[in-house]
Amino acid sequence: MAAINSSKVQNILNMRPEERYHYFIRKIGDFEEVWGLYDNGWATSKDNLGNIVLPFWPEQGFAELCVAGTWKSYIPKSISLSDFMDKWLHGMDKDGTLVGVFPIPDGKGIVLSASKIRSDIENELDQY
Repeated sequence: MAAINSSKVQNILNMRPEERYHYFIRKIGDFEEVWGLYDNGWATSKDNLGNIVLPFWPEQGFAELCVAGTWKSYIPKSISLSDFMDKWLHGMDKDGTLVGVFPIPDGKGIVLSASKIRSDIENELDQY
């Protein structure tokens, strides 16, 4: 796993999804990148209503933990925060694709609209 302390990992994996969401927003503001899983296309899942959800993580190591099951052939790939904000979230909002924030191997993350994520990231960046 990429440079993440194991006690840190366990502490974060034990967080409730809402806490991981706030961690995600802070960390992507700090690191100015977001991580997804890629293999001839980006990893996706569906919510209970059948909407497409694209999962994202704040650090490579957390994305690596989810390389299993239907995503076993995927590799973590970074996206600059500026591209995520300007291209990804705009396109996902337009397409109605939802954002899956920080799923973990044995649990789901928070699923939100791209516009909500964008607003929360902008609020975080305003603090810098």
